[in-house]
Amino acid sequence: MKGLFTLSILSEKAICVFLNKEIGLEAHREVLKLKETIESQKWPWLLETVPAYNSLGLFVDISFYASNTSLLIFFENWFSENIIDVNDASFQKTLIKSIPIKYDGVDLSFVSNYCKLPVNEVIAIHSQAVYTVAMIGFLPGFPYLLGMDERIFVPRKSTPRLKVTKGSVGIGGFQTGIYPSESPGGWQIIGTTALELFDLENLSYLSIGDKVKFKPI
Repeated sequence: MKGLFTLSILSEKAICVFLNKEIGLEAHREVLKLKETIESQKWPWLLETVPAYNSLGLFVDISFYASNTSLLIFFENWFSENIIDVNDASFQKTLIKSIPIKYDGVDLSFVSNYCKLPVNEVIAIHSQAVYTVAMIGFLPGFPYLLGMDERIFVPRKSTPRLKVTKGSVGIGGFQTGIYPSESPGGWQIIGTTALELFDLENLSYLSIGDKVKFKPI
């Protein structure tokens, strides 16, 4: 892994491993493998790992070390001595979760016009792809989904809406995602789902690494 990552101290209790790769499925697979490998070490001072697009946050109990600087040195040495096989596919999830969707979004016609495609073709392209949950964030349970066909890439709104309805399915640049609760938002809304993506008892319905396919209803 040496030369493929950058370590950075985020705070007194957090260190981040940044992969020197652009956002994409390859970086996503490396983040997953890195998360699995680090968690398997069962270090008593490691409290939590938080994966993102091309980075992994490590929250630690600093009382086990003299300082976060000494912990950073530990990780630098550990990475230089350990080879992580990011091409090992055995850890990757294969189950596809189906998301029911009504393609009734307020921005569907905008996406159609922007992409110069009929509405029914936009729907077909969006619903035929198999997506990967690359990150959960922004809102509790909000999935950032990679794998969208570039023919329906559209930019976010220049001025975000103050209120986006819970269950809205949107497109923002090269990614698609679902608003698990009502909130402000700037993605182009193409549909809605009644599926509950987050609740306090079960937390997030989707997890990083999950495969997702939209099922038109």
